[in-house]
Amino acid sequence: MQFIDFKKEHFKEDENSKDFVIEISKAEIGFGEISVKERKDDDVYHDADYEITEEAVKVIIRMKKPADIRVNF
Repeated sequence: MQFIDFKKEHFKEDENSKDFVIEISKAEIGFGEISVKERKDDDVYHDADYEITEEAVKVIIRMKKPADIRVNF
């Protein structure tokens, strides 16, 4: 399994829902299963509270607050 780390600064606030979103191209991560882990203060990654929306060419990850995350694919 591969992964990409993102900093909380990569998230953009959705003006309508007030959620924070990040978009990732499927060309970058492929078309397999995706999971998201959140980095905690102890530098260990734990399950994150997130929603994934898959579109034809991208994946949108939506969270209630921005965080440093690891996207496993």
